Amino acid sequence: MSEKSRRALILAQDILVVFFVAYAVIGMITAKKDSVLVTRGLGAFKYYTVLSNILCAITSLVCVIYMLFNMTNGDKALPNGLYILHLTGCSVVSVTFIVVMIFLGPTFGYPLMFTGVSFWLHLVAPVLSIVAQILLKQQKPLRLRATLWAVVPTIIYGIVYVSVNAANWTGKSNRATDIYGFLTWGWGIGAVILISICVINWLIALLYWKLGKPDAVKKAVKKTVKKTAENREGE
Repeated sequence: MSEKSRRALILAQDILVVFFVAYAVIGMITAKKDSVLVTRGLGAFKYYTVLSNILCAITSLVCVIYMLFNMTNGDKALPNGLYILHLTGCSVVSVTFIVVMIFLGPTFGYPLMFTGVSFWLHLVAPVLSIVAQILLKQQKPLRLRATLWAVVPTIIYGIVYVSVNAANWTGKSNRATDIYGFLTWGWGIGAVILISICVINWLIALLYWKLGKPDAVKKAVKKTVKKTAENREGE
């Protein structure tokens, strides 16, 4: 794939992410009644699924605007600041996708997971964002610590989730606030679940970070490994 085709594909996918997420969120807000996976009105914004998709759409929109104004000047990669922004949006929506595919799908059935607006938030937007992120390359090699930014939104959501439940705690899980049932088995198990989600979030970001390294860096690493191996053989 040529560089021009790759950038055009990234741009197209990010535009579609913005469109599909906007369509799905507006559909949830304006829904006439609640359903199993849809909460109408502002209540929709309490779900990680919705918030992660919105963040992904916002980061994609920012990158789309940049690419539209800079695709003609020869730039081959997003500035590292925008790369981290895109990485963050894609990482959080990837958490949503993985939870749906591994936990919610088998538990409640995949047809339910991909019905109505959930089809766009659980499958289409995440997959488009993931493919775009894989195609993105870092302008300059990013340090490992840069991937920690991708976990910040999930940590903030976890802090708010815990705070709201602590304020309304009655000795057991309250489904009105413990919407995902993390505290069903108590605070200890709940803490383990939340921390695990943050770790998964970071591992996803780490994977994208490795895939996004400039080709020159990858070649340099291979060259170093090869040289090291030759030196050992010479010894």
